[in-house]
Amino acid sequence: MSQRSWIRAALMFAAVATVGCEPPPEEAAPVATSSGLHGDGFDFDFSPLRDLTADALGASNTVATQPINQHPSNPFFHDFGTNGRTCGTCHQEAFGWTITPEFVRSRRGDDPLFVFDGSDCLAPGVANEHPRVSSTLLFAKALVRVEVGIPATADFTLVSTVDPLGCATPASAAALRMYRRPLPTANTAFQSTVMWDGRENVNPPNNTPAAMLANLKHQSNDATRIHAQGALDLADADQSSIVAFETGTFNAQAWLGFLSLAAWGGHGGAGYLMSNVLPSFSIGVNDVFSPGFTSTIFTLYTAWEPGGHPPTPLAAAIGRGEALFNTRTFAIDDVRGINSVDADDHDPVAGTFMGSCGTCHDTPNIGNHSVPLPIDIGITTASPVGGLDVAGLPTYTFQQVGTGKTIQVTDPGRGLVSGKFKDIGKTKGPTLRALATRAPYFHNGAAKDLPTVVGFYDTRFHIGFTAREKDDLVAFLSAL
Repeated sequence: MSQRSWIRAALMFAAVATVGCEPPPEEAAPVATSSGLHGDGFDFDFSPLRDLTADALGASNTVATQPINQHPSNPFFHDFGTNGRTCGTCHQEAFGWTITPEFVRSRRGDDPLFVFDGSDCLAPGVANEHPRVSSTLLFAKALVRVEVGIPATADFTLVSTVDPLGCATPASAAALRMYRRPLPTANTAFQSTVMWDGRENVNPPNNTPAAMLANLKHQSNDATRIHAQGALDLADADQSSIVAFETGTFNAQAWLGFLSLAAWGGHGGAGYLMSNVLPSFSIGVNDVFSPGFTSTIFTLYTAWEPGGHPPTPLAAAIGRGEALFNTRTFAIDDVRGINSVDADDHDPVAGTFMGSCGTCHDTPNIGNHSVPLPIDIGITTASPVGGLDVAGLPTYTFQQVGTGKTIQVTDPGRGLVSGKFKDIGKTKGPTLRALATRAPYFHNGAAKDLPTVVGFYDTRFHIGFTAREKDDLVAFLSAL
């Protein structure tokens, strides 16, 4: 029996889970003992158990404003296209409402996941008869192909392409190939930017709930027309239903091993996220460039932070990691979108400044950016630092018209939406909730696990974390 299967069995003997059930009150949280789990109120959903790191296991849970219906009668799970895909094809509850390489490897070769842009290169209508050969990036990092062209009004041109996949049809300025992780559809209510490159933020200024709902409706239709190869637009009622499902579904980590994250003063789990975090959220809350910003982003485990009363050594590590996330300052240098060294970019900050994790992850108890802020911290570069793996991704070289400046990236990101050279390589930061369920990380899956994520930031910004601090941060991020 595998480690994952063993831990699933160890937890499942205690309870029969119900998808989308109401979370138990904190005082009824299960109690961990050396002999196993016991206690009242076992109505957590244990079905989405995932490996958190190489040596830690746990469980996320999902709650929703309405009972979760995964029948085709729910438009989110209905086939509106021509290739058998639904929204649920790439957004699985058991995998943080996205997909992972583990999920991909569990699929049959004729699964709709592998058609069209579920392949590295195949054109529409070409059968994917050998997915393990033709969908290498989907198998390796759960990356789906995205094709976007350079806008006609762009201030840059494509100079050259290096394609390690050897696609038969070369990428061109009209159809550049990028490979990106499907973003989770749970916790969508906290979004300020729709899609990695923000291309679905089509209702400027995108700073009201109504505008964001309209953006999400637009995205649901585009996903159906593009990924599901739908022949017709979705009816407005179906768009609204999909968006209501997404914005009413919440997913977060509930357990690390046998440690309940909603007991002993902890506020983990999706129930707290929906009932306590959501009511205080608004677009622009705690924006780093607005008055009143505080770097104390997370307060979920204040009771476990130094000086508190953590119930176990693991809880103490989570508390130390949360405090570290909130308080450690370091020099933020040359982040395009914040303080690029190129004065022509006209970024809001001039020169290096002291910031924290909350500079880029400012939404309280969520960790994304509360306003649209595409940035480039070096993940899209052709040779990223800190152990990131971009093998297999194409490399594009672009040149700015007039200045002759060049940039080389594996993903042009926001640049293909705005048409601005200064935006090439910029992407949004996603929510940090339920990270443990959905490795690998970043838009291109370049970080295989959370230790790699922490190592990248430590290297990129010369932070100087100790070994214990890295472990504490991994424990904390795993507990979100």
